[in-house]
Amino acid sequence: MEQSPKQNLIDAVSVMMKPLVKLLINNGVTHSDLSDVLKDVYVDSVIRHSDDTGRINQSQIAIRTGLTRKEVRKVIDRAMNDGVEKRPQSRPEKVLSGWHNDPAFTGPYGVPLELPFEASEGGKSFSQLVRIYGADMSPKATLEELQRGGSVTLVNGMIKAVRRDFQPAALSPELISRLGEIGYKFFSTAAANIEKLSPLGGTLFDRWVYAENGCSENVIEMFDQYIRIHGQEFLEELDRWFAAHEHYNKTSSERKETGLYMVHYVQGDSETTSLAELLAVKNDSNL
Repeated sequence: MEQSPKQNLIDAVSVMMKPLVKLLINNGVTHSDLSDVLKDVYVDSVIRHSDDTGRINQSQIAIRTGLTRKEVRKVIDRAMNDGVEKRPQSRPEKVLSGWHNDPAFTGPYGVPLELPFEASEGGKSFSQLVRIYGADMSPKATLEELQRGGSVTLVNGMIKAVRRDFQPAALSPELISRLGEIGYKFFSTAAANIEKLSPLGGTLFDRWVYAENGCSENVIEMFDQYIRIHGQEFLEELDRWFAAHEHYNKTSSERKETGLYMVHYVQGDSETTSLAELLAVKNDSNL
């Protein structure tokens, strides 16, 4: 049975989100964090692209987004307060917060106690801390996660908190901003081409070329060097084209940003399989 466009879109989003979700997980962005962002984006999109002369109420937004009216109201309030509402803490952050603020786990002057992983009955331990503040998180997994983020360290068999915050990785703000900018330009073009809503009418240029039977590592390295040289040459040619045609811009017309983005991709099959296929391969009784 042929799938509906809706299901095809859901499948496509599932595939394209996998590398992004991997990046989010590695940098401490939880499902809850992303869920809040998606709620904001859904409400933003309905309001921004409403055909009802800009007049739309919360019930209509709720119907079109699938959110409850309470959730819609919360999104709008958060936007009106300019993000003043505090972001919910992740579970590793809650563990650290409890460690720094709970008198049971702090010593003189509020300094977090150094904790053994387990302790005799009645003694304070890291496992006890996680059970109180980490919901259903495993103490061992929590310790590994906090170690990866540099929030705790081991000293003579004891676990010591060295930072109040949980930052799994220190990514450059510029790189993160670039990710959003590039993603927006790519997906806005792809979505407009699917719906044939290009500002020029029809579709914008959207092509790719690939090795039909794949390439071994040495050929991929050769290809990388080739496109670094010739791709750069082509981009510089386009830059000269923009400069040469600057005087053709009409002074009375609105200007829109435009350009061409090129990227060399190397893709394995590890993230394109479905979850069902992945579970079959793993065959892990612990899942």
